[in-house]
Amino acid sequence: MTTYNGERFLPEMLESLRNQTRKIDELLIFDDGSTDSTVCLIENYIDKYGLENWKIRQNEINLGWEKNFVQGLNQAKGDVIFPCDQDDIWHTDKIEKMTKAFEDNSDIWLLISGYHAFSENGGKMAIQQKVRTETNELISKVIFDEKYYQILRPGCTMAFRKELLPLFMINWKPGTPHDAVLWTIASLLRKLYLYDETFIEYRRHESNASRKISHGYKYKVNEIIRTKCINDWYIQSSYFNQKYEDDIQR
Repeated sequence: MTTYNGERFLPEMLESLRNQTRKIDELLIFDDGSTDSTVCLIENYIDKYGLENWKIRQNEINLGWEKNFVQGLNQAKGDVIFPCDQDDIWHTDKIEKMTKAFEDNSDIWLLISGYHAFSENGGKMAIQQKVRTETNELISKVIFDEKYYQILRPGCTMAFRKELLPLFMINWKPGTPHDAVLWTIASLLRKLYLYDETFIEYRRHESNASRKISHGYKYKVNEIIRTKCINDWYIQSSYFNQKYEDDIQR
């Protein structure tokens, strides 16, 4: 979990994490130099409930949300890693159900879920886009086509297997959202799955970090460069499957 001046959102988020039906093995919280009571609030919450496996670290300098998330992911040690924002609310069965999906199917490396968006204080409403899958089952592999690089669900809906982490670190570059890199790699590896159930209340407000991402010209240029770099890595890697080369080249 990454935090920055999130004092008004954190009580609900922390409660939804503590009350998971499958308890969290490790919660790593990386604060990016908050100037409000965020750090104190979290420390008091950890002490109140004796959450010895919850750890918080405050950055000495503000890294920005992208770098802060990457440093956090890089220090995670679990078999399954859940990126977490400070301002959402998780359904209490999110970890239990998504973790079981990984345990039941070793082919899943990145699992995305549904979300319910709600807006407050000037937030721009998010529209959940349709994800095409190979079957109509509750948990199904995402179809690979020429739009494989277009991320259709935000990072807060994701969980991924630890084997994906070193591949992510190879391919992430500053200025690129972590969830876009995870999505693109998992798509190319054909290990991207959808759990077609809603597991998160996705809060949209005037301070969302994602509001700063303009989906105009610069965003598209970044998408093209990012995709080309990951494609180049994939084609040279041991994971390359010529079956998908035409789509990748297009």
